[in-house]
Amino acid sequence: MSRCLGALLLILGLVGCSSYGGGPREELPPPPRPDAYQADVGVRQAWSRSIGRLTAAAGFDLRPALAGGRVFVANPEGRVYAYSADNGRPLWERQLRQPVSGGPGAAGDLVVVGTRDGEVIALDAADGQERWRAELTSEVLAQPAVGTELVVVRGGDGLVFGLDAATGKRRWLYEQSMPALTLRGTGSPLLIPGQLVLVGLDTGRLVALAPDSGRLYWDAVVAAPRGRSDLERLVDVDADPVLYRADVYAASYNGRLVAIDANSGRTRWERPLSVYAGLAVDSERVYATDTDQRVWAFDRFTGATVWRQDALRGLRLTGPAVVGDYLLVGDDAGYLNWLALRDGSLQRRQRIGGAFVAAPLVHDGSIYLLTQSGLTVLR
Repeated sequence: MSRCLGALLLILGLVGCSSYGGGPREELPPPPRPDAYQADVGVRQAWSRSIGRLTAAAGFDLRPALAGGRVFVANPEGRVYAYSADNGRPLWERQLRQPVSGGPGAAGDLVVVGTRDGEVIALDAADGQERWRAELTSEVLAQPAVGTELVVVRGGDGLVFGLDAATGKRRWLYEQSMPALTLRGTGSPLLIPGQLVLVGLDTGRLVALAPDSGRLYWDAVVAAPRGRSDLERLVDVDADPVLYRADVYAASYNGRLVAIDANSGRTRWERPLSVYAGLAVDSERVYATDTDQRVWAFDRFTGATVWRQDALRGLRLTGPAVVGDYLLVGDDAGYLNWLALRDGSLQRRQRIGGAFVAAPLVHDGSIYLLTQSGLTVLR
């Protein structure tokens, strides 16, 4: 990881979590006062749990995962927790004695985390018992993509591993050439079982791989490096790609937001935009938080700007999530910000706890929020 220089983090002012935007911290007006934005959005806290010491550690991706009516979450000290998604009842807790830096990812009866020591550890979703361990070539800084037959993990050195879900044995390896300098942190692979594995690369490209072999289906340019210095040429695709119907949406740091045909890899449209946090998509629009901490909505079919919200620029924002008529973004002051989908207007600033560690996760009408204070669920 020598390419991911600590000095770069200071220059860019990055929080270093894939759910957060980066970019330099400039002098901006104070954020909106919460008491001025208190619209009733129709949700209440269902439950909350403390999960030990949580920080927005540099490059770590510790977002919650859901599978089989359970929610799984881990902390950097190596503890993995399972709760009932319905009522928050603790189901099990496991101490791995390894510093967890990516995950958990979950599907079926399997929960998978990655560590700073370059290990991938799979646990039984029902009781937390260890199933297997696999050694990689570098630390894991992104949530593993878990399927019933395949686990896909991206290492911090740029290698992408396809592991057998039952045994952890390597099925395939995808290699890429790495730039001289990259941002610390990586986007998570997107696994579409039986169809595609989508991976954003530090070279500014998005690749589609065959799940059974890792063979390259197509390779699309999200952004091309420009400029004279390595710093100017940073184009990491660290925001997770999003598949919606037949299109893939991807974005890069210091580059572009693009819509790509999932079957051919052909670019449908593109917009200049620098993105480090995640994306969200609904039937009409694509939503993004850029590295200047602005929130955008674009037309899903053309890429035209629908609205832009600048009121939260004095904060460090997570990637967005859609719930009902609202777009949600967390911030480093511990507030959940509710924006109206129709026009981006700020409706509510709701205090949740400490600084957000991950972007909001929406599933079956529930909102899962991970902050430095723990896991909170709204519904």
